[in-house]
Amino acid sequence: DTGVVHALAEVIRHRYARHRGEDFHVVEVGCGSGQVLRSFANVLPEQISLVGIDVRERPDSLPKRVTWIQSSLTAHEGPMPMHGHGVIVAHEFLDDIPCDIVELDESLQPRVVLVDTHQGTEDIGPPLSDPTARQYVEDPEQLMRWLARWWPATRPGARREIGFSRDRTWQRARRLLRSGLAIAVDYAHVLSERRRGEWDGGTLRGFVSGRCVRPVPDGSRNITAHVALDSCASARSEVHWQHEIVGSGPSSFPNGLGSHRWLFDPAVGR
Repeated sequence: DTGVVHALAEVIRHRYARHRGEDFHVVEVGCGSGQVLRSFANVLPEQISLVGIDVRERPDSLPKRVTWIQSSLTAHEGPMPMHGHGVIVAHEFLDDIPCDIVELDESLQPRVVLVDTHQGTEDIGPPLSDPTARQYVEDPEQLMRWLARWWPATRPGARREIGFSRDRTWQRARRLLRSGLAIAVDYAHVLSERRRGEWDGGTLRGFVSGRCVRPVPDGSRNITAHVALDSCASARSEVHWQHEIVGSGPSSFPNGLGSHRWLFDPAVGR
């Protein structure tokens, strides 16, 4: 989206104009084919260092000024190189981070949703409070605390995509710079909407070659889930609708593909 890239570039130029001292870096996490970085290379001053981080190998078409780091940015990997001052960009990155999914039973207990990737089917497993849940999720107690804080129970049968893994990834991404600003742009929702039950049906989306398709979990398509950006945020962060930043009108897709929000997080390096 050229409007989004233009708005990101404007924010970066504004920060760069105010900066004095050490080198200025723009770090894009989950940059995929490098399309955003290529656009940045065309419009941002040469003095700005461009860094891309993704699980893919470096694309051949990237400008030489872009430094490429092949990484998934997950916690189990070794320490990432930390740059000085600048802006971190995560454009439609966090919605790709895998997350645990639960479904509320008749007593509003969250039960683990089990996926058979060979058959592309789902089953409802044990409650998170059951000791057997540890067979399927890494830290049931942590997930229950996240749910209590960020997505309280509403009604039986409601789905929850637990954002703890996204929060942890965002914390790691913020430490790629010692100071500056981190921006996440993604399909997202916030606590007030979740409390009202607006997202009780879940937010899973499937994509094949950029087309939205049914999210069958059989490995044949990319599956994403909207992000609880407010749970990722620090105390000093701000979350805005995309149309407030880019200037276009609100999307006509209710609770769907038009629900992009921007997280501005100044707590870089923490």
